[in-house]
Amino acid sequence: MSEAAHRWAVPGTKGWEGASLLALLVFVGVGAVYGGVGLVMSGLGMPREWLDPLPVDTWTWPGVALLVTVALPQLATAWLVGWRDPRAGVVGVVAGAGLVLWIVVQVALIQRFFFLQPVIAVIGLVEVGLALAWIRRGRSRGPSAPAGSRRRG
Repeated sequence: MSEAAHRWAVPGTKGWEGASLLALLVFVGVGAVYGGVGLVMSGLGMPREWLDPLPVDTWTWPGVALLVTVALPQLATAWLVGWRDPRAGVVGVVAGAGLVLWIVVQVALIQRFFFLQPVIAVIGLVEVGLALAWIRRGRSRGPSAPAGSRRRG
């Protein structure tokens, strides 16, 4: 197996924290792509009056904002976690915190409540926790050898 294939063969290394973080990041990222594209294309059936507090009159810009501020960071962080990038833990904390911030700003601006908002906020907090646990696990093991330098026997 090539080194690149091996890196992805063990998703989210450093234990269950990394694998769980990777799964959540992909789940939220794919959901945000679906929601963002849906908002841009059709508004997903959202009432136009919900846009009244915003300086826009179409769901296109909120859809673009969802893609840029949620989907992109979540999927980019998933990429870093999957490739075991040393920055992945810290970026995971930022992506999780950004997800919580997205929900807080959404509720503050639109002033509408939907049951998925607290669910997504909790997922963001779980991402932060998993990323911090993943960082701690990596530090407790000390520096690791590059993937290709391990002795095989």
